[in-house]
Amino acid sequence: MIIECRLGRIIVEREALNFLEREVDRIKPSKVCIVTDNVVGKIWLDNVIKYIKGRDVEKVEVKAGEGGKSLKTLSMLWRKFIDGGYTRKSLAIALGGGVVGDVTGFAASTFMRGIYFAQVPTTLLSQVDSSIGGKNGINFHGKNMIGTFYQPSFTLIDTKFIRTLPYEEFLNGMAEVIKYGVICDRRFFKYVEENVEAIKNREENVLNKIAEECVKMKVNIVLEDEREEGLRRILNFGHTFGHAIEKLSRYRIKHGFAVSIGMSMACGVAEKLTGFPEKTQVLDLLKRFDLPTNARIELDSMVEEMVKDKKAWYGKTVLIVPEEIGRVKVVEVAKEQLARILKEVMASA
Repeated sequence: MIIECRLGRIIVEREALNFLEREVDRIKPSKVCIVTDNVVGKIWLDNVIKYIKGRDVEKVEVKAGEGGKSLKTLSMLWRKFIDGGYTRKSLAIALGGGVVGDVTGFAASTFMRGIYFAQVPTTLLSQVDSSIGGKNGINFHGKNMIGTFYQPSFTLIDTKFIRTLPYEEFLNGMAEVIKYGVICDRRFFKYVEENVEAIKNREENVLNKIAEECVKMKVNIVLEDEREEGLRRILNFGHTFGHAIEKLSRYRIKHGFAVSIGMSMACGVAEKLTGFPEKTQVLDLLKRFDLPTNARIELDSMVEEMVKDKKAWYGKTVLIVPEEIGRVKVVEVAKEQLARILKEVMASA
């Protein structure tokens, strides 16, 4: 599947890496730098470089995990670009998961006010979600508090990367997969329900189906609302809770696991606010993928983190709550109401 739009050229294929040389040549960059992390780099970096023939490619490794999304990493990348003589016609390729994509995109978008940027996501989470849509950033007194909207020139989604993922990292991405079914496609939710074992076994045709469907959903949403001023906010289902949980755990809880807990909490809130009747069905699917649906979080700390969320408008916390599987709504709640509802939800979890 190839999508051409203002979000860049997006290629979802079993052997998408075969397109890498062509996409690089199309840009004609003055220099090429591949940014990866110290885990992915050991497995994939040399192999990926083989797909770019006839060019000197600089390799840069950043720290794996949320700790890599920092000012320190950003400064290091800027310095690499300066010392390497990079120009606005140079290309930075992010090879890795969401952390690598976010920090590389931010560095590319800000160096000389923008150089070429490309995504080669290697995790399920980044393939179905974070590599699409142009969000880039670092953590600074909160999750993704500093960043930009900056679209890559191309994104190559090769599902063979998923075969090498540790089981926990694979599950980390499944939370985002399930999210798409809840927010905008009941049929896709049903497909995931009916193919749990095939998905866990990472059957090739099923992985390709999941990647294609999630990418199409995200592209359609972002094309309508690129800067998250309306429709795109529904992609944050479970994330306002999840980001608070991540920070309070000092990022020991992975993003997808925190989002899974956050979706569970959002379903509980929806049950209170809208009478959402399918909470059990959502939670059951999360559990079938060994994803957590609750955590021991101190209520007051949770509320304090949520009211600081960057998606809050006019002093109220923005929550995405389902009305039914496949349809959600945006609600804004004041701090006192949020504390009261959360107390009820956490007590019944």
